[in-house]
Amino acid sequence: MGRIALVGLFVAGATAWWHGAQIAAQSPVATTAIGASVTFTKDVLPILQKNCQSCHRPGEVAPFSLLSYQDARPYGRAIKNAVSIGQMPPWFADEGFAKYSNDKRLSKRDVETLVAWVDKGAPEGDPKDAPPPAHFEDGWQIKPDMIIEMPKPFHLPASGTINYQNMVVKVNFPEDRWVIAAEMRPGNRKGVHHGRVNLRPPDSDYMKDAEPGLAYENGDKRLGRSSGVIDLLGKFNPGLGE
Repeated sequence: MGRIALVGLFVAGATAWWHGAQIAAQSPVATTAIGASVTFTKDVLPILQKNCQSCHRPGEVAPFSLLSYQDARPYGRAIKNAVSIGQMPPWFADEGFAKYSNDKRLSKRDVETLVAWVDKGAPEGDPKDAPPPAHFEDGWQIKPDMIIEMPKPFHLPASGTINYQNMVVKVNFPEDRWVIAAEMRPGNRKGVHHGRVNLRPPDSDYMKDAEPGLAYENGDKRLGRSSGVIDLLGKFNPGLGE
């Protein structure tokens, strides 16, 4: 058995895979006594830095930035609604089993602070109260031992519906490996809605005759049967567990 490995998965092409998402609506959060002086620089920005900016910054998966007051102010009502029903930050792990180091969920107090800030007109506050800018690593969020790239890009048509596309990417390991982390990064975030990476055992019939890098749609007989013969390694799914 080989050493534990970190795997980076780079999606060079642009695929558009769509899933419907259901969000369970909850009653809006009722705010308790939050100081009348709640401001962006003193109260809101530290919450955004800790829980939101890793995605809500230029070049990352979220649709808008929350780095500054000018960025966040136009989305005040959307922020209030999303945090009130628990839609944002996204988190789907069952809290009854373990505690996670990357848990981005807001505390009750944090939610109340964000709601109160919006209800009070979203004041900016004194710039001197702002914490130093948070530091984020660009590119890979893990330090991969191996980067696996798609052998060829997938070209999007200018319009129309795109069904699920399946591609085989050959990876030759001289021995078995344990994988402790995997990250999937798209080459074109504007074109990739979500994607997933599956492991195919050597004796699997699934896509055994597929040409590496060539896209096959779901339903294509050349795919073979996938049930019970592949394992999920990782996925790119912004807002639903990346």
